[in-house]
Amino acid sequence: MVVRTPQQFKEMQDIDVKTEHQVTKIDSKGKRIEVVDLARSENQWVSYDKLMIATGARSRRLNLPGSDAKNIFTLKDLQDGLRIRNYIDEKRPESAAVLGGGFIALEMCEAFRLRNIETHIFCRRNLPAGNLEREISEKILNELKENGVDFLTEHEPAGFKTNSNGEVTIFETDKASYQVDMVLMAVGVVPNVEMAKEAGIELGKTGAIKTDFTQMTNLVDTYAAGDCCEVFNLVSQDWVHTPLGDIANKQGRVAGENAAGGKAVFHGVVGSAAFKVFELEVAITGLGTQVAQQYGFDVNSQIIEAESKVGYMPGSKRMLMKLIFDRRSGRLLGAQMVGKEGVARRINTLAVAIHQKMGVDEIAKLDFAYAPPFSAPFDPILIAAEQAVKKLRQ
Repeated sequence: MVVRTPQQFKEMQDIDVKTEHQVTKIDSKGKRIEVVDLARSENQWVSYDKLMIATGARSRRLNLPGSDAKNIFTLKDLQDGLRIRNYIDEKRPESAAVLGGGFIALEMCEAFRLRNIETHIFCRRNLPAGNLEREISEKILNELKENGVDFLTEHEPAGFKTNSNGEVTIFETDKASYQVDMVLMAVGVVPNVEMAKEAGIELGKTGAIKTDFTQMTNLVDTYAAGDCCEVFNLVSQDWVHTPLGDIANKQGRVAGENAAGGKAVFHGVVGSAAFKVFELEVAITGLGTQVAQQYGFDVNSQIIEAESKVGYMPGSKRMLMKLIFDRRSGRLLGAQMVGKEGVARRINTLAVAIHQKMGVDEIAKLDFAYAPPFSAPFDPILIAAEQAVKKLRQ
């Protein structure tokens, strides 16, 4: 997971990477930063012509009694993953509590079950991945149950009881108490913006750094990229906080090019993502029904179930697909899919359609490649789009 070492940066691109150096302050008027050499405990001021802030985000932690216990983990980076793995290897926990129902929580349920750890997932909502369409979340819940995950709904965390070693032994909610050997908090992230805010950099309504389409902040010669800043959603036409790795990479390229004197632009995203829960693929793009309604669209939707490929081919699996579209214009606003084969690769087709503001009638006429190992003569996307067109004509 380490893409490039400091030595490779120097050899390949003549970039100096200062590891074990922490920036503690930005002096925007003097165009300098305060840096602490952690190895030597030395402070120095370093001047700059252009500054790029890529401070990322940190895992949100619940401030509850006992929440500083040794065996309560979060998962945001490689070091977090290593700490979790080392604890499992050393302590051999038999049970784990996972707090939250998002992507990280669901993926980690699979990881724990593969290590034969009894897994309980505690969620405030009545379904996992509560920001997805209900039909998709219900499929995810069934997959969790089939793989031995205990899903506990509408629980409000209350605190943790620890032993003499400072380790959690009991997790308490507003409903009951549960014996556990380790806890994973997967309740979202918080953008690291405190230092930027102190320097006078403007934050957006989401609490992340506000930028323009060149990734520049409100301060001259100061750019931001990645999980610490907002991104423009092309469907809702609104600035949102979407902390995903592919977005961070794209923003970083634009910010870096412009800091070096270029004129690059990052127009925004449509909100595409995919993740895996045991054998289930889940993929989304665009807006969900409720969010689309909040932005004033006249929302309609179409759900279909179809085979991922010709039924007689080995490996063919059923998939569920939901298209969300505008009743007035027919424009596709979003799409969500779930299934055990062929889901993640199909979502990109609909992401392109949303980028191009295509209507479901246009999507229904698309010419897709066909061969029995890959798809039926009418791909599930075409079937869903055709059914959506019929609704428009009613």
